[in-house]
Amino acid sequence: MLKEDLLRAVFYIPVKILGACHYKKENLKSSIKLDDNKRVCYVMQSNSISDMLTLEKLTRAQRLPNPFSYIELDGHKIPRTTYMKKVNWIFSGKAKDYNFEKTFREWILYTRKTGEDLQIIPVSIFWGRNPGHVGEPYKDPINRPRSIVRKFLRVLFLGLDNLTVLSEPISLSKMISKYSDDKIIHQLASHTRADFENKHLEFIGPRLPNRQYLIQELLQSDNIKETIKQISTETGKNYSEIESDAYAMLDEILADISYSSLRFTSILLHLVWNKLYQGITIKGAAQVHDLIRKEHEIIYVPCHRSHMDYLLLFYALFNECLVVPHVVAGNNLNFFPINRYLRACGAFFMRRKFKGDKLYTAVFREYIHTLCAKGYSIEFFIEGGRSRTGRTLPPRTGLVSMAVQNQLISPNKPITFVPIYLGYEKVLEVNSYMDELTGTKQKEKESFWQLFNIYKRFKYYGRGYISFGDPVTINDFLDQNAPTWKQDSLGITANSKPSWLFDTVNQLSDQIIINLNASAAINGLNLSALAILSAHKHTLSIRKLHEVVNFYLQVLKSSSAIKQDIIPETPGQILLHQAMELHPFHIEKIDGEKYAKPNPKQIIYLTYFRNNIQHFFVLPALIATIVMVHKKICYKDIIVHTRNVFYFLRHELFSPISEDILDQTISDYLKSFKLAEYIRTEDDMYFINKKYSDLMGILSSCIYLNLIRYLLAVRIISAEKDNTITIKDFIDRCVQKSKELPVEITDNSPEFSDPITFRVMSETFIRHQYIFIAEENAENTVGSDTVEKSASKKKKIIPGTIKKNIAKLQKLVNAVGPLLPSNLRYTVK
Repeated sequence: MLKEDLLRAVFYIPVKILGACHYKKENLKSSIKLDDNKRVCYVMQSNSISDMLTLEKLTRAQRLPNPFSYIELDGHKIPRTTYMKKVNWIFSGKAKDYNFEKTFREWILYTRKTGEDLQIIPVSIFWGRNPGHVGEPYKDPINRPRSIVRKFLRVLFLGLDNLTVLSEPISLSKMISKYSDDKIIHQLASHTRADFENKHLEFIGPRLPNRQYLIQELLQSDNIKETIKQISTETGKNYSEIESDAYAMLDEILADISYSSLRFTSILLHLVWNKLYQGITIKGAAQVHDLIRKEHEIIYVPCHRSHMDYLLLFYALFNECLVVPHVVAGNNLNFFPINRYLRACGAFFMRRKFKGDKLYTAVFREYIHTLCAKGYSIEFFIEGGRSRTGRTLPPRTGLVSMAVQNQLISPNKPITFVPIYLGYEKVLEVNSYMDELTGTKQKEKESFWQLFNIYKRFKYYGRGYISFGDPVTINDFLDQNAPTWKQDSLGITANSKPSWLFDTVNQLSDQIIINLNASAAINGLNLSALAILSAHKHTLSIRKLHEVVNFYLQVLKSSSAIKQDIIPETPGQILLHQAMELHPFHIEKIDGEKYAKPNPKQIIYLTYFRNNIQHFFVLPALIATIVMVHKKICYKDIIVHTRNVFYFLRHELFSPISEDILDQTISDYLKSFKLAEYIRTEDDMYFINKKYSDLMGILSSCIYLNLIRYLLAVRIISAEKDNTITIKDFIDRCVQKSKELPVEITDNSPEFSDPITFRVMSETFIRHQYIFIAEENAENTVGSDTVEKSASKKKKIIPGTIKKNIAKLQKLVNAVGPLLPSNLRYTVK
């Protein structure tokens, strides 16, 4: 006891000041499913006094029993805490077992005599989260706990990097009902040891790769060696020469993670975020911990809005106690000296295009496969580049395809994509994005000085939002969409491609993007932007703006298809106040009332933030538009008209409403609108309540530009003869014509003529057979239509050209045209 009291006195102040107990659960009891009516006991890795004091600090904060206290039975004191190992004084050699069996027997005796259940909680405490590197001597923290002297030094230098983790409790009474006492002791010891190992893997991760060892390992892999031999045979080059090229490629690609760099960056970012942002809201990280515990290989897939994305996500993962992943970065950032720092923080570099380069493809694919096989998480931006319009861009499928192929090679270890939405109330580069879209400025190539000058932009940027979306596990997705995948995976290699791979990867990529969009952050700024840009002449009184924001919140709550946890609990008035702190629009006084009236530049600025959340509102806006246009309409016709147009909006904006729940979601919105009296019914006919026609009109107008684009595209296709233009020609003409439209129609929106939106539209046209594309060696046949053969002469069709389905295009015109106000209607001839 004297020894323990002395050690407590020595360690108490350092632990009290420096011990961070860095555990992110706000309500620890509910997160570990703890029953307040049952007694609690603890099992720790070792009898380290610093660990005990750290646990004591956490239990006081969470109002849990003190680990130094006792449980009494018949006047006998039973320790509440036991340990698996004894700590050595000076040397950190292999530790002896602690006499935990005695304590286990006393706990069993207590439960048998009193009938009270004991909740036994394994406790893992980490001082620093450095896993070490491959090739270094392995420091086993579980069987070789650090000596008292070394632990004291770690408390002094790594106390702020402390992490204390409580696992779900083990019910002793349940074990007593199943096993004998000796079996219970064995089961408890095995369970706690396994729990310590699992928690170490979950929070610390596997040992970091040694870069040079890994390069040599990759060069000796069968796939790279086979590719080198093939290239040598095809080109006549010497094997060693091609191998040197492969080495140079690996040296260009590979990361070189350093935990000290990770820790330094997290501290630096903490200071930066306090200056830039008022707060960072993080939602959904707990589900990632659940996936890791189930031994899933994690691939993080964030959206890409800003260069700050890398830093914001790194900060969030590190502070949510998740292992920092290997991050795919564009080769545009691979310049000295920033590349060395990025590599140390987990970045590895990828060329923008490497299709056709066999060696680079093999090298990169093998690196990805090795990272997955060794249990390292990966992060990549599925959109490829940063979105300059605020919309989520169509997915790039290359890395998704590699992940699916890795799953085929290792079918027993599930690989899971975790979509992550990164949201901002103000984006660092938004002004330069607007300049690029309007053509007043070309995109600048990244350089050290460009990044160094970011400090000039350090000012208040509102709030940041990180939302982890619903994960997509490749195994489960393939079970539904490629049922034969397990049989097809037998004997498969990295270069094998099943016939279903292309279509399945496209579907999987779309699902990832949709799940990402489903988690978009909703805040006062993007709600205000949506309201103002939907209003007549982009002018709203502040009173009306407040009303519209609250109306939008009610619309969001109307559908079960929208995740309710992303909807702000903050009242609309406070959300509007938070938005106005950023001064996104001018405020003018007209007849004694304040109005939000943005200037032309602010309108362009607001467009970016409106596009962040527009996908949530396109379905209710379409319903409102249909009811308004038809004056009175029955439920069945609402369904038909909505379906005729909505799948264009859904594919363009990746709206998170799938085909199988569309009818139910339409019904949910109509019921909600009817309950709130925005819409009324009479003789089973729906019509707009005049009292709320202004609100429904504002909701309706948010899709007008999308509808105009559809009509513009149909007009261009209709004006051309079959097999005279390609998809590229079509997109170019759409962009050109959209720029020629009057400002009154386009709202002077630079993203209206963004070629990406027309590319997505063309893909939708093809998918639903509004147009057909001639295939290679096509003659007299385009898509599924057969061209009538001439008796005297066959018509030669140029591959890649468009043939239109006139009936379906006219049907689209008939569906979309009447939905636009007469002053915006663009007639297709």
